Amino acid sequence: MFSILGRKVRLCDGITRREVMRIGGLGFTGLMCSDWLRAQAAAELSTRAGAPAAGSFGKAKACILIYSYGGPSHLDTLDLKPEAPLEIRGEFQPIATRVPGTSICEHLPRLAALADRYAIIRSAGHRDNDHAIGAYLVLTGYSHPKNSVLGIEPPASPQDLPSVGSVVSKLRAAQEAMFSYVTLGDLRHLGNHDSMGQNAGCLGKAYDPFTVPFKRPGNGELDMSLVASVLGEADGARLGRRRQFLDVISRAAPALDATHNVRAIDNFSRKAFELLSSKASRDAFDLLQEPQPIRDAYGADPFGKNCLLARRLVEAGVPLVTLYSGGNRDWDTHNDNFRNLKNTLLPPTDRGVSVLLEDLESRGLLDQTLVVWMGEMGRTPLINKGAGRDHWSFCFSLLMAGGGIRGGQVYGTSDRGASYPAQNPVSPANIAATIFHCLGIDSHGHVQDQAGRPLIISAGEPISAILA
Repeated sequence: MFSILGRKVRLCDGITRREVMRIGGLGFTGLMCSDWLRAQAAAELSTRAGAPAAGSFGKAKACILIYSYGGPSHLDTLDLKPEAPLEIRGEFQPIATRVPGTSICEHLPRLAALADRYAIIRSAGHRDNDHAIGAYLVLTGYSHPKNSVLGIEPPASPQDLPSVGSVVSKLRAAQEAMFSYVTLGDLRHLGNHDSMGQNAGCLGKAYDPFTVPFKRPGNGELDMSLVASVLGEADGARLGRRRQFLDVISRAAPALDATHNVRAIDNFSRKAFELLSSKASRDAFDLLQEPQPIRDAYGADPFGKNCLLARRLVEAGVPLVTLYSGGNRDWDTHNDNFRNLKNTLLPPTDRGVSVLLEDLESRGLLDQTLVVWMGEMGRTPLINKGAGRDHWSFCFSLLMAGGGIRGGQVYGTSDRGASYPAQNPVSPANIAATIFHCLGIDSHGHVQDQAGRPLIISAGEPISAILA
């Protein structure tokens, strides 16, 4: 499936560096193929301000962002508080990890055994305490203009600032016949399929992700039918006639955008189809090419399969893959927080993320692949009457591993109740800047919107203490 913005494209409002710093200081942070190729042919590489320090800069060739929409409870995953009162600490116990002095949740035993491979950040936080505006914040690096209004559900807009993935797509396009930004699953909020923050916004939909959607909200299973149809037909017949090609494309998008350059459509459509039908695409999306023991290691559950597919995509040359964990608000545990985490959410996450790290390492890819596991918020320290935890963006935890990250450490601390950062507070803007830094993109540089106006890539600084 291709995720397409069906409205006429408008440009971003002009924004000064001072304003960017103001709105971003507290925060972080498909695609019609012919559009993408047309823009790639026309775009010039944006100029970047001075080169950052050497070392970890550019060590990662790709990033896998595992995004748990809804907000995983930091107190019940990566930042347990066993000395806190019961109404705060909850039901779970901490277990020791491979790193002395570091503990995580008892229901993450496989990740505990790999703690020397990743860094835990326990002092992230921001003020956009709701899902839609929080998702926009962590996926773009900037607060939404309506971030003061909780509960808003506006659709994605061509005025939005671009997602981190879209910036990577523009500045670090795939070198092979492969997509530059892929999302496995679609970000949904209360049934809204194009929630804010995951697209290219004012960069233009040429830099939107190639999206493989979920079959149904909540189950995490990807709908591979269109991908299989397109790639299968391309592999079997190579579809030489224009009419056959357009029939395939019509299944991927309802219509061609009115702003397309009609004179160039045949040429770019042909190239787009070549991208879809390339051997690299066919191979990357075909999980049956994996040996059975590898598939068994990841598991038969949807999340495990998606982790395996993410690995195959970065191995094939995709610079950024976002894996939406679950579907519609799986991690939004207002009720039965502990039962849902123990029985449904944590076991596949523990297995999928740990096997992904081990698999990347065994292939020599972990040093050049940045892996991030995070959500848009944490959960309230105080357990509610429904045995759940409510929204709490003011303090949360995340995990970073691989290319450019020094494993075996914890950065930052929260206070006694995990309510607020106590030491080394981290804004989502810092996390975005760290991702860009590891991928060799100067976070202080600029990217041009469709009108050629410069947008600051990130308002944050990379977290230097966790860099290798």
